[in-house]
Amino acid sequence: MKRGNIIFLSFFIGLVFLGLIGVQLYWIDNAVRLSQRHFAHDVEDALNEAVKGFEKISTLSRLTQRFNFRKQAVRWLSPQEDSNVRGTKITKDTTGEGGAYTVRSNHYNMKVYEELSTDSNGVVKSNLRHYYINGDTTGQEPQTGIQFNAKNTLTGGDSLDRKLQWIMRRSDVMNEIFDELVSINVYNDINPHIDTLQVDSLLRSALADKDIHIPFKFGILNTSRDSVVAAPKGSDPARLMNSTFVVNLMPNNVFMHERLLSVYFPTETNFLLFKLRFILLTSLLLLTIIIAGFYYAISTILQQKKLSDVKNDFINNMTHEFKTPISTISLASEVLGDNTISKTAETVQKYLGIIRSENKRLGTLVETVLQAALLDKGELKLRKQETDIHQVITDVVQSLHLQLQSKKGKVTLNLNAHRYSLLADRMHICNIIYNLTDNALKYCKAEPRIEISTESTAEGITITVKDNGIGISREHQKKVFETFYRVPTGNVHNVKGFGLGLSYVKAVAEKHGGNVRVESEPGIGSSFIVYLPFENALK
Repeated sequence: MKRGNIIFLSFFIGLVFLGLIGVQLYWIDNAVRLSQRHFAHDVEDALNEAVKGFEKISTLSRLTQRFNFRKQAVRWLSPQEDSNVRGTKITKDTTGEGGAYTVRSNHYNMKVYEELSTDSNGVVKSNLRHYYINGDTTGQEPQTGIQFNAKNTLTGGDSLDRKLQWIMRRSDVMNEIFDELVSINVYNDINPHIDTLQVDSLLRSALADKDIHIPFKFGILNTSRDSVVAAPKGSDPARLMNSTFVVNLMPNNVFMHERLLSVYFPTETNFLLFKLRFILLTSLLLLTIIIAGFYYAISTILQQKKLSDVKNDFINNMTHEFKTPISTISLASEVLGDNTISKTAETVQKYLGIIRSENKRLGTLVETVLQAALLDKGELKLRKQETDIHQVITDVVQSLHLQLQSKKGKVTLNLNAHRYSLLADRMHICNIIYNLTDNALKYCKAEPRIEISTESTAEGITITVKDNGIGISREHQKKVFETFYRVPTGNVHNVKGFGLGLSYVKAVAEKHGGNVRVESEPGIGSSFIVYLPFENALK
């Protein structure tokens, strides 16, 4: 896939995923706003219920303090009660027919008259009726409304006067109650003490009814909301004055200065998020899946691009590596088959040696590719035997004698390990040493100076191959052990290989239960350190 296509596809996929993320965030925002509105509505309802309860309790408390119920009861029942108590006066109407009276008090004027009737048994019954009048106006027709109806069976001693006295005492009590109610509001202290414990209890109960069980703070504010009149300890005045949850504490009291009940919730945000936890967790999961899917898609595309590049590089390298021995074999064969060229026995052997050497090289290249395939599938089998690491190193160095000689290179051996024999696959250990030493020869611009050293511990042996080559930058050190990876050298193919050597070293070392690492400085050289344990090697 071309780079331009990858960029376009990545942009398109990213745009789609951003749209999905935007929809999720919009959904979450709507859910949070809806939860906030429901919470605010429930809190307002709870505050109104608390205010109603506070008004009832406050009124009852003040009535209880002012009323002397025993005295009122005596006044209610006493037959000797004066008819002119608290300004109530009863006069008999002499202008009309029958029993009629006018009742005047501080708050109303009322006309009262009596209707007499006789039932089938000859029993006389009386019915008291009344209607209100304004000032001294009389003669109005009876009106509907509150009526004091007293039906009694009369005997010889019953009279209308006694009934009127009873009405008078009842109206007198009503006058006193009305006066007490008004005096509570008018004559009482304009800034009464507000019981914050009582308000707290009412608020807690009202909020619990709305299933709101979180800490809250409240306070009483003045009308302008610029000062706190009363508040329990721990309340923040600034938050109280800026709270959105504020109601009139005594909305039905027109005689008293307005006092505002303000409430705020320190953990409101956490409470709302907890209520939305399932929605939020679901949205978070979906967002995570979306982001992970986007990352996976882009990573897969880039990985495929990388594999495609690696494949092309491998094909190019393999073609170049196979081309040289094939061309050499082809040329040697043509020389041997050309009858026009005189050939001696020595010349024939020389060309046959070239053919055998290049053929062996081809076999080695093919074997390397096959081993890489086995490593990739995890099917590499080890044939373990007691192996002398020092002897393996010596044999490898001797096999590279001609290459060292051609490049005027030198190998120094510092075999300091006290224990150097372990259970391992000799062939693969030999290939490890060969690949590392061969790389040291390949990537060296000056005369190669290679040092191979060993150190042993109680657990295993360490083999270090150090060179004075071109070195490896930190950027590439993490990738040199990847299959087919080669440190870039531009368009110049002056180093042979498929990029399989170091990945093979890493796989074999790990198969033996060990590991390999690199230490390198560009322009100075590299050190490859292989660790192999004496025991617990993988089978």
